[in-house]
Amino acid sequence: MMACEFCVGTFFKEKLGRCQQCMGINLFLLLGGLAIYLSFNISTWLAVQQVTLILFIWVTGLLMMMHLMAWCFYYFKKT
Repeated sequence: MMACEFCVGTFFKEKLGRCQQCMGINLFLLLGGLAIYLSFNISTWLAVQQVTLILFIWVTGLLMMMHLMAWCFYYFKKT
């Protein structure tokens, strides 16, 4: 089981912007991908590995943006 009641839900949209644990994991993955991209010379990697890393960073960044937009929506909706 996950730590919060939002992670128990089956719908993806229920978790966006509400689950701090999911947002933390996503931020960790995004920063880890960016650290790998900035630390290593990926031009020596195979093309498949380069594309995979760039897509991973792009997708985790997109998910983080969705989390932040949903969090802002719920935050300002309460006030």
